[in-house]
Amino acid sequence: MRDPLPEPAPSAHSETLWLRVRRSLIGSVLGRRMLGQYVGAAMLPIGALAVLDYLHAGNIHFIQVSALAAALVIVLGAWQTRRIVDPLHRLLAGTRGIMEHDFSHQIAASGRDEIAQLSRAFNEMARSLGMNFATLHVLSQIDKTILTKLDIGEVAKSALSCVRYVTSAHVVILGLYESEAAELMRIYALRRNGTPKIRAKFTLTERLRERIPDTDAAGWTEEPPLPEQVLSRLKREDRVHKYWVQTIARGDRVWGVLMLGHAAELALTSDQLRLLSGVHDRLEVAFSWLERDRKLQTMAHADPLTGLPNRASMLTLLARELASAQRDRTSVGILFLDLDRFKRANDTLGHAVGDALLRQAADRITENLRAGDAVARPGGDEFTVLLCNLPSARDAGTVARGLIKALSRPFEVDGHTIYVGASVGIAIYPQDGTNGADLLKKADSAMYRAKEGGRNRFAYYEESMNVEAQRRAALDHELRQAFDRKELVLHYQPQIDVRSGLVCAAEALVRWQHPRQGMLLPPAFIPFAEESGLIDAIGSWVLKEACLQQQRWRRDGVPIPCVAVNVSTRQLLRSNFLRTVHYLMNLAKMQPGGLEIEVTESIFVEGGQAGMEALHALAAAGVRVAIDDFGTGYSSFGALKTLPAGILKLDKSFLEGAPADNDAATIVAAMVNMAHTLRKEVVAEGVEREDQYRFLQEIGCEKVQGFLFSEALPAGEMARFALERVQAGLPADSPADSPADSPAEARSAQAGARSAQAGGTASQSGLETAESM
Repeated sequence: MRDPLPEPAPSAHSETLWLRVRRSLIGSVLGRRMLGQYVGAAMLPIGALAVLDYLHAGNIHFIQVSALAAALVIVLGAWQTRRIVDPLHRLLAGTRGIMEHDFSHQIAASGRDEIAQLSRAFNEMARSLGMNFATLHVLSQIDKTILTKLDIGEVAKSALSCVRYVTSAHVVILGLYESEAAELMRIYALRRNGTPKIRAKFTLTERLRERIPDTDAAGWTEEPPLPEQVLSRLKREDRVHKYWVQTIARGDRVWGVLMLGHAAELALTSDQLRLLSGVHDRLEVAFSWLERDRKLQTMAHADPLTGLPNRASMLTLLARELASAQRDRTSVGILFLDLDRFKRANDTLGHAVGDALLRQAADRITENLRAGDAVARPGGDEFTVLLCNLPSARDAGTVARGLIKALSRPFEVDGHTIYVGASVGIAIYPQDGTNGADLLKKADSAMYRAKEGGRNRFAYYEESMNVEAQRRAALDHELRQAFDRKELVLHYQPQIDVRSGLVCAAEALVRWQHPRQGMLLPPAFIPFAEESGLIDAIGSWVLKEACLQQQRWRRDGVPIPCVAVNVSTRQLLRSNFLRTVHYLMNLAKMQPGGLEIEVTESIFVEGGQAGMEALHALAAAGVRVAIDDFGTGYSSFGALKTLPAGILKLDKSFLEGAPADNDAATIVAAMVNMAHTLRKEVVAEGVEREDQYRFLQEIGCEKVQGFLFSEALPAGEMARFALERVQAGLPADSPADSPADSPAEARSAQAGARSAQAGGTASQSGLETAESM
């Protein structure tokens, strides 16, 4: 229901004379008093004459009486004027004081007339304005503190003083949580002058938590969230029995409580509540900004994933430690640590698992350091360790050995058992350098030397590594340009059908036609591609170029029915990989069986269910699946039985001693028989000698590949090789017409094989292995 509209006040013109006189004289205390005084003064002569007439005092004349009455009226008028003018002067002085921000002027007021009421109203207004201006001044000081230095101690001090001034409470208390977990509370109390300060920190028990009001509630209580010893002291020394409690919070974040303590409940006015709310809001803003600054500080100086110092923070710490070491003539060790197989786990199991793995690795590193040492995470799967007050360089190796041992133990993450290991590079101050950034760079170079030495080991920095680091950096830069300049090319190594002697497939192998260094094999640049992130782009390019080349061979009538491409587990598990394969097969108009995807045995460990599903999808699309380097990984024969892989590529290491070594020959024969039992074909890699080839024929191996037949050839030469095999009409038991048939070419092929062995494998690239270069 709406309130009735107020009746309009009558205008001055519509008022009768009587109403105006009644309101100004009879309705006013001062008016009634003045009217009575002047009526009495007017009646005095008449009364005096009446008395004189009654007393027959003829010697008193009317003029004398009139003079006496006039004098009385004058005195009465002066006295009344003084009673009005003096308060007005005081009001005027007080008003001028307020204009000059002096709110201390108070006007004495007694009685019930309008002058007294006006004086009391002025005094109340002065007090209210004084309190408002003082509070606003304190609030502005709090705002200034927040915007400039954000000293939380200064903010708390100003806020407590302001609250006590506004409310006149005996005690004002600010309780702040020590951490976001809200397990501890620290209190700051402002008491009456001369009373000792109270500062305490205590654990928030469940009982105390229940006493903290909701964020939108505030009121008086006898049970505030304070420990009993504090309550008893306030009760004994300050006579506090009642507490006004309000939570300081914004959104879901709670910082603490604001409390007033008094002997009884204070009747807070609306102005007091409004000013109290202003202080409360300032505290919320101050703590919000403090939280923001803390997060910005953390982001600027700490790794958000592990909480460890970041690279910038480590450089600052390193500079300070180096200065101390220079002053004390001590040594400092820098360890640059890289997790060896982290990328595989991160790519195959997902980033959530990778993040959890990094956190566990950070914990293990921290647990295995000496007291006083520091660890930081500059990014990725790399960590740097600062070893302070190092007695000798040998001690750095002891620490590195302990870290490698700790990180070699399996990690349990979300139901997955993960093995990573670590490679560590070591640089020592002052023998390896005096600049922090330079020492980190040298430790990084030593870490790469440790990786090249077989991983899961450590290496000390040597001066020759600096040259190697510069070469690696230059090569990385050139590789990026090589991809744009189309300097990457594909060579193809033939697979020979043992029964017909013809080419049954060609394995695509990437090469880099370097403008100065000539043709580079994968071990010279694939590691750089992995580090720079170009490996995925190179892998996709190899797959596309191989499919299109098979289309060109088919168009030109070249008898190469299948092209084989190495694919890493990381590439296989990419969300768009299957779509890419379908697109390329349609683009190249490839027949079923025209494309062979080769994966290593790591698919069993790293690919998981997603990897198996991807291989089944490839097989359903008409793609042949081969297990490369079979026998060197962690094959699960249970999985191998159902795996949609029709081809097992036997690793060359099994053939090195066969057939002269009976044990090696027995192992090869057993593996071929096992593959046939599982209805799978066998491709023997690394066939380099005639006796190896004859032995493989005898045990029923279907296909062979190696330098005995041909090294990897450009596409045109590969086509001629396949055509020559058909034209020669070679019998199944002879590789004699291969390009490596002449002694010179055979020696060249063997030298290439030795070079491939020395270069190692293309780690994680999935593009090719050293024995198939």
